[in-house]
Amino acid sequence: MFEYYEMTSGRWQCYLSVMREQVGRLSCLKRPGEEPGHNVILLHGFGADAGDLFPLADFLDPEQNWTFYVPDAPLEVPIGPHMMGRGWFPISLRDLEVGVDFTQVRPPGMDQSSNIVSDMIFHLNSKKLVLGGFSQGAMVATEIALTQPEDVHGLILLSGALLDEANWKKKASALKGKKILQSHGQSDTVIPFAASQRLNDLLKSGGADVDWMPFGGAHEIPMPVLKRAKTFLENI
Repeated sequence: MFEYYEMTSGRWQCYLSVMREQVGRLSCLKRPGEEPGHNVILLHGFGADAGDLFPLADFLDPEQNWTFYVPDAPLEVPIGPHMMGRGWFPISLRDLEVGVDFTQVRPPGMDQSSNIVSDMIFHLNSKKLVLGGFSQGAMVATEIALTQPEDVHGLILLSGALLDEANWKKKASALKGKKILQSHGQSDTVIPFAASQRLNDLLKSGGADVDWMPFGGAHEIPMPVLKRAKTFLENI
């Protein structure tokens, strides 16, 4: 256990309930919860790390019913001159500049990352699991849910997108009745809004119960989305 600090209302707030834990092959930040076996996994976006999404845990679940796990992605990736971050699969800097589009292809490295997350899910052996992610993390979360829907009770997709369309279409019916929250900024230049709309169409075509929340913003998670995600988690 270690101290974690976050700026709140102009002052630094210290959180003591933070742990670093190895789950399978992934190193995670962990926020313990009261309900045994009720877990949330959040997968960060390309170039970030576990610390990017970890502060959401206390906002989404202030009652601490759920245990949150936020893993560091396995790859070290370049995000600029002399700058490195972490990623689930490689994305070129050019793709980040012009807009990421994997609609018709399966990204190299997706199989490896999805297998590592799947292994993490196996080790947690959850009674109830909500899987979520932002950007690239949302893509991996979608892949996991399509591949092993019986392990995922709810899905939170923040600024994700359709990829590997032919393969995902074959699996879409596996998410019939699955509760999914999906959000995307209409001015997103990193992952085009249209790619998220196409994902939304695919999820609905398979019968998923999708709460679709477009918003007037860019590649981000605004407060209205966080509030909707909080409500979503309360109702799983």
